[in-house]
Amino acid sequence: MGDNADHRTLGSKVLISGEIAAKSEKFAEGYARLRDVTDRDGALPAWAKALYMASAAAVKGHDQLLLSELGRSKDLGLSLNDSRGAALTVFISRGEEVYTKFTAVVNEVFNDEINVGINEIPEYSIDRESCLKYFEGYFGFIPPYVKLMADDAPRALEGYVLMREFSLAENLLDAKNVELLLCTVNAAEFSSRFVNVHANGARNAGATEAEIVEAVICAIPVAGVASWLPGADGIMEGRS
Repeated sequence: MGDNADHRTLGSKVLISGEIAAKSEKFAEGYARLRDVTDRDGALPAWAKALYMASAAAVKGHDQLLLSELGRSKDLGLSLNDSRGAALTVFISRGEEVYTKFTAVVNEVFNDEINVGINEIPEYSIDRESCLKYFEGYFGFIPPYVKLMADDAPRALEGYVLMREFSLAENLLDAKNVELLLCTVNAAEFSSRFVNVHANGARNAGATEAEIVEAVICAIPVAGVASWLPGADGIMEGRS
């Protein structure tokens, strides 16, 4: 376990180039050991962890890291469908602009474009009460922020639920990977609250504790070691 990492077989360009080692061999070796966890098969497959890092990079506006990690994920086995599912996941989490940026990189990496057809949208019957029932089923209670939207903007809540139902349960990317991806994204954004939400969601989708920890560690190459503290808090809160 204490052996040095092979820097040149990891995904980090600053390790492969040797520029970090030129400044501090000790620092470079420390980062390489961390990247041993994020870049190689472990509790989670390497392709999934690269996808989580690409998603967090998109959210943080790190365009070069987004491209390199998504490309690496594809080389490791990421499918086009899973990448499309990840795009919708970052959409609901961080909005339209992040989705657009992520999708453009997916199109570039896979040399593909989305076929836009003119299809009639089916009727989705949903109302305030069914929305509240959905959140109660997911959380075990109705969060106050959900009740606020239900009371004052029920139409918006309908939209939120339709997007959330698809993103977390019916997505092109399976539910466990969606929840773990959101653990990485929220750790990179220093949000222990939402790491906790999605760590619990990952547990309900079948994730192990080791898988959740690896997903949160994937935030470190994107947002630094500072992301680990809120990430760890979110994990541990869900264990109690």
